[in-house]
Amino acid sequence: MNCLDATLVTIFQIHMEEGPGDILVFLSGQEEFESIEGLVHENLKKLPEANQKLLIYPLFSSLPSEKQMKVFTPAPVGFRKVIPATNIVETSVRIPRVKYVIHPGLVKVCNYSPDSGIESLIVVKTSKAQALQRRMIPYMLLPGKMGRY
Repeated sequence: MNCLDATLVTIFQIHMEEGPGDILVFLSGQEEFESIEGLVHENLKKLPEANQKLLIYPLFSSLPSEKQMKVFTPAPVGFRKVIPATNIVETSVRIPRVKYVIHPGLVKVCNYSPDSGIESLIVVKTSKAQALQRRMIPYMLLPGKMGRY
């Protein structure tokens, strides 16, 4: 099972088994955002209609500001939000009603190659400090839960 599969399973476990509260999902890039969004929508269709009350509002820096602002609006009554986000949420943003955090343990970092003189973004395992910081996010607003996979 890869990180996206584990993330998807965890989203649905929380949605089906846990109490109210939105889900913050740390992802490393836009490709993962698009994949997880498609997978969530595909799997929601397999659930009974009463359990399909899950909305996805991504949050990353290049997203237009009007779309970024959607994460701060409450979900309709009976719905839960899933917020796929990059590390923008670690320091600069606090999202109300987030009770659950899913952290697959990967981040993108800037890597400089002195041989070629080129910087590139690579996906690496998160540091212990980042994992601890992300673990505290739900507790800053509501008592919550954190999963790392």
